[in-house]
Amino acid sequence: MKIRLLILMIILQYSVLAEENLSVSSDSSNESLVSKLEWSGNLDVKYNLLHSRKNSSIYKILYYPQENISSSLSQIRLEPYINTDYVASKTSFHLKSHGTFYGDEDSKVELLELYGSVNPSFSSTLVAGKKAYSWGKGYAFNPVGYVNPIKDPENPESAQTGITSFSGEYTKSLTSEALKTITLSAVIIPATASINHSGEFENTDLAIRTYFLLWDTDIDILGYTSKVNAQQIGVDFSKNIFENVEVHGEYSAFDDATRNLITNDTVGTDTKDGSSYLMGFRYLNTLNTTLIAEYYHNGMGLTKSEFDSYLNYLDGVLATNNSQTILQTQKSVKANFQKPVLMKDYLYLKMIQPEPFNWVYFTPSLYSIINLQDNSFSLAAPLSYKPITNFELVFTPTFFIGSSKSEFGQKQLGQRYEMWMRYYF
Repeated sequence: MKIRLLILMIILQYSVLAEENLSVSSDSSNESLVSKLEWSGNLDVKYNLLHSRKNSSIYKILYYPQENISSSLSQIRLEPYINTDYVASKTSFHLKSHGTFYGDEDSKVELLELYGSVNPSFSSTLVAGKKAYSWGKGYAFNPVGYVNPIKDPENPESAQTGITSFSGEYTKSLTSEALKTITLSAVIIPATASINHSGEFENTDLAIRTYFLLWDTDIDILGYTSKVNAQQIGVDFSKNIFENVEVHGEYSAFDDATRNLITNDTVGTDTKDGSSYLMGFRYLNTLNTTLIAEYYHNGMGLTKSEFDSYLNYLDGVLATNNSQTILQTQKSVKANFQKPVLMKDYLYLKMIQPEPFNWVYFTPSLYSIINLQDNSFSLAAPLSYKPITNFELVFTPTFFIGSSKSEFGQKQLGQRYEMWMRYYF
C-alpha cells in the first residue's frame, strides 16, 4: 500500500510538471541580469569544561584503556564557518564549509554544502550537489526527515552536513479558497560508492515530497524508496490555531528497517515494520516568552528491557578484562549506539525569554530532553549575550540526570559547561 501511494505521488508530480511546461512563456525580457557574490560566516571559539562519569559502563568502554585520566577535562577549539553565495539571473552557486581546529596537529575542514541550482522557470528549481535538506515540522526531532542530516536535539539549529543528490522543485499558486499553494519536490540520492568511487545504479534512492497550503495549514506528504534502506512514507502538518499558538506534527511508517540491539549477549540486528511520530506546539505570550513542547515516539528505539540488556552486555565485556574484546566493543558502541537518543519515548521542552528585566541584548533559555521510559533527562540553560554587532557570547551549563541504569544517567558525561565566543562577518 505504501509503495502504491509512493508511485501515485510520483505520477502526480510528473503530470503537474508537464502541465507547467506547456504553459511557460518563452519571453525572457523580464529576466534579471544582475549577478551577486556574497561571503558570510562566523568564527566560533569554544571552551568546554567536562565532568566525566567514570563509574559509567559506557564511559569505561569509550575511554578504554585511558583509565587514569582526571574526571574533569577541559577542551578548546576553533570552528570557522565560511559561506559563499553567487546568484546570477537563473543560476546560483552555494558553498558552506566548516573547520575544526584543536591544535596545529589536530584539525579538519569539511564541506557542509556545495551545490548549484538553476531556475528553468519562475516556479521551478533544479539542484545538483551536496545539500542539507530540512524536511518536517518538528523543532528537536523529525521522523519524516528522510533526507535530513541527523539532528542534534541539544542544538537543533546548528549547521549540519548535507547529502550528495539531485533534486527538483516546482511550486504552483492557486486561486482556490481552500488550496492556495502546491509544491512538488523530488530528491535522487546516488548509490554509495563501493568500487573505485562508483556505486551500483540499482541502489539509487528516491525521496519525494508534496506540499499543500490547505485551509491555512502547511501539509506535506512524503515518501522514501530504496533497495538497501527502509521504505518509508509519512505526513506532517503545521498550523497557527491562534495568533500566538502554533501546533505541528509528523507521522512516518517504515518497512524492513534494521536496528542494532543486544541479542544473546552479542551485538546483533533485527528487522521490523513500525512507525515514528511527533506532536508539538509553540506558544508566545504577552511577555515575549516562547515555549516549545514536543512529544516524540521513536519507533526504532530500544525498549527499557533492551536498553538494560545493552548495559548488562557492556558490564560483561568489562568483566572479561580482555583488551581485544573491549576494544572491539568500543568500535561497535561508537558505530551503533552513540545516537542523540537511543530509546522510544521522549518529551522535549524549551523556554526562551529575550531581555528579561529590561536587560538588553541578553537572552536566557532553558530546555530539557526527558526519557519517558526511565525518567532520566538532560537539563541545559543557554545564556546568550550580544553586546555589540556581529559578536555573541553564549554560556551553556548542561546536566545529565538519572539512575545508574538509565539512558542519561549512564552517559559518559555527568555535566558539561560550554563557553562560546562567536564572531559574525
